[in-house]
Amino acid sequence: MEDFFESLNFPIDTTVGKKLDKKEFLDNFSLNINDRKLLSQAIDRITLENILNQNTINISPFIDENKDYSEIALIKVKISNKEKLKSINNIIQQIPYSLIVFYIFENELCLCLSSKRINKSDSSKLVVEEVHFSKWIDFSNLTNIDKTFLQSLNINNHPFTNLLAFYESFMDKLISYNASIYSGTLSISKDTKQILENIQKIEAQIIELKNKIKKETNFNEKVNMNMELKKMNDKLKNLKEDLK
Repeated sequence: MEDFFESLNFPIDTTVGKKLDKKEFLDNFSLNINDRKLLSQAIDRITLENILNQNTINISPFIDENKDYSEIALIKVKISNKEKLKSINNIIQQIPYSLIVFYIFENELCLCLSSKRINKSDSSKLVVEEVHFSKWIDFSNLTNIDKTFLQSLNINNHPFTNLLAFYESFMDKLISYNASIYSGTLSISKDTKQILENIQKIEAQIIELKNKIKKETNFNEKVNMNMELKKMNDKLKNLKEDLK
């Protein structure tokens, strides 16, 4: 896995390599009891690996009334419970930067990107708009698509126009990778992101409906639910075809 991080080829001037003490999170961020428990029990190590800004790399910042991409931080987070990933990420995203986060669990890796906007009531803070996770990538069993995706993250495969364009390029590669689960290829169109979101939404609805069907005792209601389930599965099939 260390070979992969070296292959990202981030310039030496961007390197920080600083361990972030959990006490910094307790002192500087608003964490509830569950967050504090997760920080203590499910997060092993947080490292600030790289900072990209106009002083460390030849990429211009992007700042307007809604977005502040003056800096991007690359973070590594070693965790001991990957089932709590989303809750852990809520803690990590309080770091006031646009983040490229690599979560590590044993020999597996998950990339997380979150687009953020400026908090109108406090311009020093950023608000998460949307979050995208890759699947867990097992480095002991990499597929060809896994390898191609990981290679695509090399810094030279992204535009140096400005830091927003750079970050959005990372996001596009993550979305195309997530779509490849259904399409079998690493390609992206203007509709890929929305189709993928619709697929994930319907998959969640299907799981919810299946659970309701198991609990339903009324025969007629069960029939109606199964008919609705078939419609959802047909819609899901069509959406997956749209990605191919």
